[in-house]
Amino acid sequence: MIEEAMQRGAKSILVLCHDVQQSWSEFASHFQFVQAAGGLVTNRENKILFIYRLEKWDLPKGKVEDGEKVLEGAVREVEEECSLDQLKVDSEFYETWHTYMQDGVSVIKSTRWFLMRYAGNAVPKPQLKEGITKAVWLGLEDMDIVRSNTYPSVIDVVEAYLGLLAGK
Repeated sequence: MIEEAMQRGAKSILVLCHDVQQSWSEFASHFQFVQAAGGLVTNRENKILFIYRLEKWDLPKGKVEDGEKVLEGAVREVEEECSLDQLKVDSEFYETWHTYMQDGVSVIKSTRWFLMRYAGNAVPKPQLKEGITKAVWLGLEDMDIVRSNTYPSVIDVVEAYLGLLAGK
């Protein structure tokens, strides 16, 4: 049933159940699990680091490698995708989940997001071999541009950050 819904292009699925753990186990059994990690990185001007990949705005993130801690993976991915180093990690602050199809396999991905700061002066450089064509700092005034061409999970992360800024 889940595979059929995904093939029909379902954007979300609502599951009502009595036993959440059992229902989650049943749901997750239909997917290959991927653990990813990334960063919402701000600079001295409180701008947010965004990448442009696959014709969409995104935040730097990627798969956590075998034997790697999630935090290490988050920092490594930001460094690799944007050519920035000396990142300061403030805290883990959000987790997103999404599903997709890859080579005929249903995948469920958990991405753990960390708040990071960059105090350097280097200009971010996109990791072209990963299909990233831009790595730029965008201000809060640019968030409508991002929202109009990004993924729902990225909107969730940005909104959670804006809520932190607003004290919510």
